[in-house]
Amino acid sequence: MREYYEPFETAEEVWFWFCNSLLARGDGLRSRTDYCGKPRCCEISDIYRIIKRMKHAHHLSQRHLRVMTQWGERQLSPWYDKRAKRSEVRLWEEGLSNFEVYLKYYKIL
Repeated sequence: MREYYEPFETAEEVWFWFCNSLLARGDGLRSRTDYCGKPRCCEISDIYRIIKRMKHAHHLSQRHLRVMTQWGERQLSPWYDKRAKRSEVRLWEEGLSNFEVYLKYYKIL
């Protein structure tokens, strides 16, 4: 039987899904069957491996990850929050644009 997977539309959507999945994993999520959201074409571990590759290639810094994680846990882009600093918006944009390149390469987007 073939499963239908909901495609991602943007790198931001993938990032929010990843952060939300990590939070759910911390709350006890153990497998795909436990996840109540839409079925996706990748696993949390796939995104984690992409992030590791990006860090190894110096396409993602620790500062990028800190900002992306902070806003990803809020499920909100820093563009829409007046409290966000310009540097956070810049790091968010750089990180997601580099992330998008990798997601397209691995056919997640």
